[in-house]
Amino acid sequence: MARTAVPLPTDKSRRRLTARRTTTPILVDGRLDEPAWLTAPEAQAFSQVRPEFVAETRYPSTVRILFDRDHLYVGAFNHDSAGLAALRMQDLRRDFDSNESDLFGVTLGPLGDGRTAYQFQVSPLGSLADVQAFDGGDVANTNWDALWRARTTRSDSGWVVEMAIPWRSLRYAPGRGEWELNLVRNTRRALQWSAWAPYPRQLSSWRLTYAGVLDSVAPPPPRTNIRVRPYVLAQGTRDGALREPRRTTGDVGGEVIWAPTANSVLEGTLNTDSAQAEVDRQVVNLTRFNVFFPEQRQFFLENADLLSGGGVNVRYVVQPFFTRRIGLADDGTPIPLDGGARYAYRTGRTTAGAMVMRQRGQGDLPASTFGVARASRFFGRSTRVALLTALRQDDAIDSPLTARVQVRNNVVTSLDAVTRIGEQVQFNGTLSTSTDSGRTGVAVTWFASRTSPSTYMGYVGALVTRDYAPRTGFVSRPNVLMSSPAVSWNAQPAWRPRGVVWFKPGITTYFYQDPDSRRLQEGVISSYVEVLQTNGGTTRLYHELDLQRPEQELMLFPGVRTPAGRHDYQRVGIDARSDQSARATVTGNLSTGGFFDGALDRAALTARWSPNPFVALRGSYELNRLRDLGTRDSSFVTHLAGPELRVFASPRLQWSAFYQYNTAQGRGTLNTRFSWEYRPLSFVHVVYNDRQPVSGYTGPVARSLLVKVSWLGQL
Repeated sequence: MARTAVPLPTDKSRRRLTARRTTTPILVDGRLDEPAWLTAPEAQAFSQVRPEFVAETRYPSTVRILFDRDHLYVGAFNHDSAGLAALRMQDLRRDFDSNESDLFGVTLGPLGDGRTAYQFQVSPLGSLADVQAFDGGDVANTNWDALWRARTTRSDSGWVVEMAIPWRSLRYAPGRGEWELNLVRNTRRALQWSAWAPYPRQLSSWRLTYAGVLDSVAPPPPRTNIRVRPYVLAQGTRDGALREPRRTTGDVGGEVIWAPTANSVLEGTLNTDSAQAEVDRQVVNLTRFNVFFPEQRQFFLENADLLSGGGVNVRYVVQPFFTRRIGLADDGTPIPLDGGARYAYRTGRTTAGAMVMRQRGQGDLPASTFGVARASRFFGRSTRVALLTALRQDDAIDSPLTARVQVRNNVVTSLDAVTRIGEQVQFNGTLSTSTDSGRTGVAVTWFASRTSPSTYMGYVGALVTRDYAPRTGFVSRPNVLMSSPAVSWNAQPAWRPRGVVWFKPGITTYFYQDPDSRRLQEGVISSYVEVLQTNGGTTRLYHELDLQRPEQELMLFPGVRTPAGRHDYQRVGIDARSDQSARATVTGNLSTGGFFDGALDRAALTARWSPNPFVALRGSYELNRLRDLGTRDSSFVTHLAGPELRVFASPRLQWSAFYQYNTAQGRGTLNTRFSWEYRPLSFVHVVYNDRQPVSGYTGPVARSLLVKVSWLGQL
């Protein structure tokens, strides 16, 4: 089988599949035995797209698509003569890791704009994953959850998936009979992705310029589409840090979601609650930057791409708008939300989003109102420009501990743009301002890259002035000029060992300077070689030159003072990952060398054992041994440990327990969660949290138990 480059399809060469209307009921049971399935047109002849393009795949699939007045149906038989034992699945979670599991997926472009894609993935045991992707995957919302169903069956000759996707779960252009379509499959044991419409390996199946066409699809005209998602919550709390250590509460709330057209969604929320969200994973911060924790709450994850506002999110983060500033204190403590509203609008060339939220006052924290709006427009085939404005208004308060606090307004604006030259060259840029108490700051970020199947060249930069303080967003540290050029190369020499897919040498750099004087604040020059094995495991050897030039005394750890001045040092290390789809996996990092004016030896290990997809035991441990650090030559060790157990009865019924032991904070936390999806996207959650001081530290003990029942109904 000859290996060639993936051709960019033309209107004539683009692959096509005809969707067939069915007038008989389809029972979604993973069997494909109804007569309509047997007579529908087939999509076959998949190509291997990763780890390299091969015109034919060793693991073919046969796919048919049907529809009726309520659903789009997708049925696929994934041939595999290795049988059931060869299938790979880490566990049964929704939104599973698609790179580490066997799966079948369908990518749809129902708006016909070449930019907006919906992907639905199913594992062999019926776990679901769904993604909203935009601009060819430059923006992807993997936390989007649509209302759809799928069932699977398995045999010694392969496995079958049957999907039913309601029209109401999609946004589509009325009257359009052709949709962009791609069909993908991951055969994980062979480290092989295949696709019906092949695409270059450095891209994703969301890049619709390479997609095929779904012919003759005829969804009904948009109808009244209202969802209600009420919840009932009971919670008991005992927290020694609160004025009322014991509290028992009950609450009701929820959302109403209305889609007046196929292109717009309006949501209202009352007593917005995300108590069932997974807890943040603790870290030991060894940098001079604030730690960026990702959003975990489902309400704020939905349609998050519309309000992202550009910026950069690499080792240094600038986000003009970030939803974790709403309903969470700086330390992650939840703050009650009275409610709010959100609006989303999408067409082929224009998108817009807006949100208003009201945050309740708590203790010495004032009540706050948040508002944000963003609109974007495409020009030509590959240029998008967007404008964002965000407001946070903190109410006046009379605090018994402080003087009266006046009303405080923080206003953020952002202009961001992206353009692409062909399929390999891309430019992004953002200009943002923040105004607070009469002081205005500016942030500018940019990104340029050229990506091919064998090389990557990129340049990320940011200029953030001293007064840039977006209280609706996040910035790792103000008063910085950041420059980050990087280059890497995928080498596949003929002499490479049989178990190696490629060698990937590269250099990544970060330089942080004072914006006014251009004086270097700190820098990192990292050179590495990464090796990808045929089983998916990786090994990465690296050398790091760190240039630390703090202008003021630092306190990276309590009581440990590092003087201002020049602290340059070198570090060497190794990152290694075994085959993450296997029953037993290991991920590790070992590094040693200097650290500011002292030395640091670091070891981090994560191991997982899954005897089957129904049970997964995971443990992580990080040790940092610091020596001769600070003005007093302090030497100490930090430990961060986190065992975790997940047990699944099915993809819709699971229990998990996770413990975090952190000596750097002197805290141990336990989180247990029971989750039952008793109908699609309707849940029963039982969550218990326990926080106690550890390792000789003192502090308040906190325990809480909550029971939450939510229901999703579609009218």
